This record gives sequence, structure tokens and C-alpha cells, in this order.
Amino acid sequence: MDIAATQGQASGLTSARVHPGSTRIAFVLLAASALAMGFLATDADTNARALAEAGPELTMLLRAMAGLKAGLAAFVTAVIVWRLGSPASPQRLIAYGVAVVLMMASPGLIWTLAHVGLGAAMLHGGLLMAILLLWRDQVIGERLGRIIIARRTALRRG
Repeated sequence: MDIAATQGQASGLTSARVHPGSTRIAFVLLAASALAMGFLATDADTNARALAEAGPELTMLLRAMAGLKAGLAAFVTAVIVWRLGSPASPQRLIAYGVAVVLMMASPGLIWTLAHVGLGAAMLHGGLLMAILLLWRDQVIGERLGRIIIARRTALRRG
């Protein structure tokens, strides 16, 4: 019995067997959808007013920050997608999903300049959530341990 099924039974949930590859694809699509939703969350009039109020220098600065935040969110999302190569409980999948949505929607909100504070709060909240989830995930340690052992073995042989 896999880890997800054991955790699902312990919590009273029935967990269907989900192939890690399909979970990874779903999370990549979730991240792309959240990123698009962040850009589309602001109507054109609100966006135009925010751009006019900010001025060109602040617009360039905030958009550069949005780009950096998008890169950070993409990196953390990639780590989560890597982690999902192993089974996960439904609760953990939902928590990772919430973290990914919060992180990936935020750069779009910041880019439009109408919801900079909300975008920053969402990014930092999702990032903190992802870090805590990854830190407390036993599968991460197991997978990293296997990678380290394999690389040490390869170094000794070669």
C-alpha cells in the first residue's frame, strides 16, 4: 500500500491512486492558469488608471519586481512539481495547490499595478506556505537521500 493510501485511510478519506505524472501535469497547468488569472484579474480601465498614477519610473520598477517574483514563484513551483514525483496525501496535494496558486497569481497582480499590495501578500504567503510544507515533507528527505547516495556511488566508481 502506498503512502497516500495509508494517509487517506488514516484520515477517513478514500484516496484514488493517482499517477505522479498526471499529478505533475495537473500542477503545471494549475500554475499556468493561476499566472494567467493574475494578469486577467484587473479590468482595462483600472489598469490604465494605475499606470497613469504610477508614472514610468515606478512602473518599470514594479514590473521588474513582478518579473523577479514570477521567477521565484516558478522555481518554488518546479520544486513542488519535482516533489510530486512521489505519492502525496490529498491534504498535502490541496495545500501544495493553494501555495502554487497564491505564488503564481501574484506576479500578474503586481504587473498591472492595481493590486500591488495584494499581489505581494499573496506571493509571500504562498512562498511561506510552500517552504513550510516542503520542510515538513518526509518524502523530500528520502528523495534527496537517494540522490546523494547515487551520486556518491557514481563518484566512487568513476
